[in-house]
Amino acid sequence: MADDLTANILAVDDTPSKLVALEAILAPLRQRVVKAGSGREALRLLLREDFALILLDVRMGEMDGFETAALIRQRRASEHTPIIFLTAFEQAELDMTRGYSLGAVDFIFSPIVPEVLRTKASVFVELHQKAAEVRELYAAAQESSRSKSEFLNMAAHELRTPLSVVAGYLALLAEGSLGAAPPNWQMPLEMLNSKTGELNRIVDDLLLASRMDVGALTGRTLVFDLRDAARSAIKRVEPRALLLNAEISLEGAEELLAVEADPEHIGRIIDNLLNNALTYCSTTPVVALKLANPKAPSLSVHDNGVGIPSAKRELVLQRFVRLAPHALRPVPRGGPPPLAPPLFPRPPCLLAPPSRSLPSSLILGRAWAAPGVFPEEVRH
Repeated sequence: MADDLTANILAVDDTPSKLVALEAILAPLRQRVVKAGSGREALRLLLREDFALILLDVRMGEMDGFETAALIRQRRASEHTPIIFLTAFEQAELDMTRGYSLGAVDFIFSPIVPEVLRTKASVFVELHQKAAEVRELYAAAQESSRSKSEFLNMAAHELRTPLSVVAGYLALLAEGSLGAAPPNWQMPLEMLNSKTGELNRIVDDLLLASRMDVGALTGRTLVFDLRDAARSAIKRVEPRALLLNAEISLEGAEELLAVEADPEHIGRIIDNLLNNALTYCSTTPVVALKLANPKAPSLSVHDNGVGIPSAKRELVLQRFVRLAPHALRPVPRGGPPPLAPPLFPRPPCLLAPPSRSLPSSLILGRAWAAPGVFPEEVRH
């Protein structure tokens, strides 16, 4: 194991001979064992170093293990450090109740069985090392957009295989190949199929994000009916709207609205607007997707959400920016990518961010129009 991944294990006991014994037991793990002869010494060490695990004796003189653990948990740097309490078996029930209330992950009872202690310690050492590896990978990925792109690309491809398996078995269940499914399975199967499709779209979006990072975003420009894109987006968001009891309507779909663009990119933008309308709402969402003006097609999403303060509107197009008030329901992860500038054509379309009196509004400008469709200016 590489030296830079060697973990620190803190052993705390006011009996020197027990500390020596713990160090000997843990020696086969080839990790660094740091010994503390009191709770106060342990706290001083925690200020200076990071530990994968703390082995903490319950019965100590000046400051017992529970008092020490309470102080450890009060410090941000060590509030999540795993603690295994060492205690006598006859005190087990009382000590375990109090220990778990202080965030203990496990207990080891005296007399200590070396194999048991090593096995439990090795689990937390490995977790610590894995976390360190993830942090190193993330830091490396942050150094260049190409590294981030490669990571996103790899994640997307790794996710495709298990998703394909899930989708395959769902199809077998739906077709009855594995036997007739009970009637009350129909809605759950439809929901699972919908969510599997949603996960596949998220994988596609990861690949899209990786291409955006390296400036390799490609498009497939077609002339299509904006009404079809709007209807498809509403269909995709219906399962989530059903769970939220949301009302979603489409207005202004009477006439052909021909635009020239990449239909997938347009779909992602509409998905984003609809999902934001469902997410950033403190009451039951009421969402209206409005289409207008066959000569200068426009699409806008109107909702009863909380909106975006005018001072923060310019942040809307920045990637990974979230302006959700704390009073709202938790914001789900995943979903379509943010409305980042690379998704917009050049010149960019007009975007009117939502405010407390202004709905989400996306105007598809001349860059997306079929030749001769738009006048010289597009007004909203």
